[in-house]
Amino acid sequence: MLPAAQGTPHPPHGAGLRRPAARRYATGLVVEPARTVDAFVQDLRWGTHLCHFYGSRDDLVDTLVPYFAQGLRANEKCLWVTAEPLRAADAATALSAAVPDLAARRARGQVEILDHSEWYQRGGATNTAGALSGWVEREERALAEGWAGLRLTGNTAFLQRHEWSGFLDYEAQVSGTFAPRRIVGLCSYPLHRCGAAEVLDVVRTHDYALSRREGAWEVVESASARVARSELARVNTQLEARVAERTAALEAALRARDDFLAVASHELRTPLSALRLSVAALVRAADQGVSSDDDARRRLARAEAQCHRLVRLVETLLDVTRVRSGQLALALDDVDLAALAGDVLDRMGDTLVAAGCCPLLRADAPVRGRWDRVRLEQVLTNLLQNAARYAGGGPVEVEVRALHGAAVVTVRDHGPGISPARRARLFEAFERIDRDDRRGGLGLGLWIAKRVVEAHGGRIELRDAPGGGCAFVVTLPAAV
Repeated sequence: MLPAAQGTPHPPHGAGLRRPAARRYATGLVVEPARTVDAFVQDLRWGTHLCHFYGSRDDLVDTLVPYFAQGLRANEKCLWVTAEPLRAADAATALSAAVPDLAARRARGQVEILDHSEWYQRGGATNTAGALSGWVEREERALAEGWAGLRLTGNTAFLQRHEWSGFLDYEAQVSGTFAPRRIVGLCSYPLHRCGAAEVLDVVRTHDYALSRREGAWEVVESASARVARSELARVNTQLEARVAERTAALEAALRARDDFLAVASHELRTPLSALRLSVAALVRAADQGVSSDDDARRRLARAEAQCHRLVRLVETLLDVTRVRSGQLALALDDVDLAALAGDVLDRMGDTLVAAGCCPLLRADAPVRGRWDRVRLEQVLTNLLQNAARYAGGGPVEVEVRALHGAAVVTVRDHGPGISPARRARLFEAFERIDRDDRRGGLGLGLWIAKRVVEAHGGRIELRDAPGGGCAFVVTLPAAV
């Protein structure tokens, strides 16, 4: 079945009608062969307003019985408004042949079968306004009673010639009213009372038209329905793409969370184990009365070192949380970046020397700007720690300069460098310059450094260093 142009999708119950032999006309209508009425009505969507041209009583039965049988199976409330040549009693008899428990369903209020005089012509005159409000009232009542929606039909055989124009206006209002509602409506038109102009008028006010010619069923799709169907397909495609994108992002986030927990638990376990052993040794020596002051100081110093390591790890984990939640606030102040680099080098001096690195600072003049001093110290510390860990045995140079209104800090080492394959992922979370490194570390230093620099409106990049090694270059705006 060609999907409905408007409305909330109805739960599908079978394969749709998609046949290649459709015929297109200059009127904008498309005629497509249908396998059976059963196949057509299985996939109707909420909000569909269609029509049916019939030539005989059998056409009505063959169309409307499967139409309503499908609705009853789908837990919909069904309302059948009849007219000649198939009146209410005959309609009930025909439907009961396909739905053996019809009497029970009617008793529960799922099925109403009325004559057109009880619906369209209350008071003797055709009242389309009352009919339209009645459809809406029946839908609201159906939903309140727990039915899935409303499936209805009305036969227009009672119409007089002078009522035709006004009834077409009513049909156009029906399409707009049904579109956002849980309603499927099928209007039956006697073919022998419709000329070519009338058929076109009817089709234009409905999403689809169903008819049987020489024993074969055909579906006629209006131009507006086809355009709306195309738009619906486009929206569905976009929605599927967004769902796939967000699913992939969620899966990546879950993997990152698992990596984070695995690495964090491993890294926290090491200093905690060392701290526990130091404290246990102190308690045991005290209990045995064999502890000396020197031994106690040595063990306390080790415990203090592990406490400092735990504090650093916890701060790193908190930084990850702040960055990912968008709460990495900056405390901006007037900062001389050259002086700040010198301070960091002084603090890191022992670590660098122990790694065999000779620290050098090149800063010919102050380089000032409004930055977060603590966060930039964190960036420089992370870069120098990487140099000490992976480029030991050679000089480590820090250069600070002003360039075209920006501040540029370069941390250059003379180590083995970083392979091109690793560079693409170097600033991602949990990445290490050397994956085989067994000396610990969360693999978050460069990731955090990049986020801090970007929070300042700057950038950090990796470049090749002349003579070997690598150079991390940090560029910050608004140097003064």
